[in-house]
Amino acid sequence: MGKKKFKIDWKSKFIDLLIVIVGISIAFKLNTWNESNKANREIQEYILSFNEESLDNKATLNNALEYSLSIKKDLDSLKLILLAKEYDHPNIKDYTASLMGLSNFIPVTATMENITASGEFGLIKDAELKKGLIDTYSSYKSTIKVDGLLLEYVDKYLIPYFFENIRFSDFSEIKGDFFKNPKFENIVFGYDVLLNQQIKSYSGALEEINNLIITIDANKK
Repeated sequence: MGKKKFKIDWKSKFIDLLIVIVGISIAFKLNTWNESNKANREIQEYILSFNEESLDNKATLNNALEYSLSIKKDLDSLKLILLAKEYDHPNIKDYTASLMGLSNFIPVTATMENITASGEFGLIKDAELKKGLIDTYSSYKSTIKVDGLLLEYVDKYLIPYFFENIRFSDFSEIKGDFFKNPKFENIVFGYDVLLNQQIKSYSGALEEINNLIITIDANKK
């Protein structure tokens, strides 16, 4: 009895293989598409969060800058009085008391902290947006540092001098040479240097925020 010969249907086998390959390719592309959509949704969520955070920080920083500028106005008036040696000027006490007020900008940085901690900052592909975020949040660190320097100066020089020389109840002099003392003049001019740095730092940070908000708007979907 002769052996039976089996004929292989290569065409059918090839079609089956092709179907499997196409199926795998479609599944892979669908998975990639889903992952891409998920990443895009996450990016948009971060962008919207950065936008909200930036608007909040802008409002807070605007208030801080306005307050610093109001102190600067009184300080400039006080400097002119001291330079003219008009120690009996009717507003000298008011201008001096304004030095006790300090602006303090505390930015909200939760979104940047979250995206950095999660390692997802790289999801943001837009180079301009990345740079804007880095520059803006770096500027916040600068404002915090300058705020700290001014606060430290006030604690170290201004407040001790006030405690030693005036009554806080009515801001009257304990010692008659409170305003005439060269030490007070030095304190005022030193304060002015740091206040100018604070105002410059606030203005720079505000510019960064405004630019960032524009870039964020361009990346919203």
